[in-house]
Amino acid sequence: FGSSHLSASRQFGSRFSEAMDAMDKRRKTDEGHEGHDHSHGYSNTYARPSRLPVTVLTGYLGAGKTTLLNYILREQHDKKLAVIENEIGEVSIDDALVEQKHQDMAEELVLLDNGCICCTVRGDLIQTLHNIGKRFTTGQVQLDGVLIELTGMADPAPVVQTFFVDPEVQRTFMVDNVVALVDALHGLEKLDESKGDVSKGTACAQIAFCSTVLLNKIDLVDQMQLEKVKKRIKELNGAAEIIPCQQAKAPMGKLFNVGCFNLDKVLEEQYMDESEFRQFYTPKMDKSVSNVGVRCEGKVMMFAFQQFLDRYLDQEETAKDFLRVKAVLNIAGSDRKFVLQCVHMLRNQGFTEPWGQTEKRENRIIFIGRGMQPRRQELTEGFKSCLQTTPLRFPVGTAVMAKTGAGPHDWERGVVVRQWDECNAYRLKLQGGDEVHAPMDLDCFVTKA
Repeated sequence: FGSSHLSASRQFGSRFSEAMDAMDKRRKTDEGHEGHDHSHGYSNTYARPSRLPVTVLTGYLGAGKTTLLNYILREQHDKKLAVIENEIGEVSIDDALVEQKHQDMAEELVLLDNGCICCTVRGDLIQTLHNIGKRFTTGQVQLDGVLIELTGMADPAPVVQTFFVDPEVQRTFMVDNVVALVDALHGLEKLDESKGDVSKGTACAQIAFCSTVLLNKIDLVDQMQLEKVKKRIKELNGAAEIIPCQQAKAPMGKLFNVGCFNLDKVLEEQYMDESEFRQFYTPKMDKSVSNVGVRCEGKVMMFAFQQFLDRYLDQEETAKDFLRVKAVLNIAGSDRKFVLQCVHMLRNQGFTEPWGQTEKRENRIIFIGRGMQPRRQELTEGFKSCLQTTPLRFPVGTAVMAKTGAGPHDWERGVVVRQWDECNAYRLKLQGGDEVHAPMDLDCFVTKA
């Protein structure tokens, strides 16, 4: 062990408004502040569209949908948008990944987290659209459009179907664009899974029913791999425009308010007529994927947590089962939230905003993939073993012996100069003047002199 800094590779915000009336409350507050500008970057002029354009964001687990959502909200700062976010899993994490400053740009924020939007909560989606539509048509809320982010396991076709079979939804909304994100690094693997097993056809269905494909993370592959993925996408949907990108950044003129979704063209590509689509289409769901979620209070020891992750994500043989790992954690030695996002062996992790003074410091982590249920006990117990359960043994000023190398005799005398320094249990000053970290309060790292 030694002194090291944990760098944040990408910043994410947290806190999520789960109630549709949150903006109402804020609006009522604003009405009491005459003369103060509450435009938040929006134009003061508003021309109400006859039907609200809807952009649907789809894509397999880890493709970059929430990153794209944040990007759209940031770039479309002059638009008033309603956002509907769907999440499937035992523990809600995505609400903590939508950046707070971008949440403030959304006119409405709704989280549907009790099932997949393409099947079990379609009724919730319809009711949510009815509520938004009613408030829009009566002038209670000004909107320029709606963004719907689907869970990575959702087939977008039944969601699209909603806008054509429900008369009230059809009168108020129009599907403007269905944007499918494809991970350039893992995309072929996900698409090829359905060749031997049609029950794993979710990734294919997401491309088949889209009007625009964002081929994301192109910086992680070479040109040959990129062309292979493009060819496979074209085989699934020859009509969709493919836009290569990094960090899910694409021209807004290609994504929002473009009117490029054409149901007839999509159905023609899939050799299906509209009556079949309306009456008989069944969602393509990968039933081999399950999830295990853990939520608990307490401080997580960083070194122990990284070792815990290594057991599953360091080797390709086991990491291939972990399609997605997401977490928001309370790390010992830090007052900031630690956010983790993993896709197989790739990790994206870092500290974000501070915990609120009255906010409950609850750890939330979810594992999504294949073979998760048989691992439930070991994942749950393994994560909870990373919690600090006892106070540190050595106060500042205590003389100790510090492990400084791999050999059995690599110990040096030192003194504790700080507890929980840079998320390590101790900072130690050795007799020779050097300073090192003991990552955990264990005898293999530090003992009393």
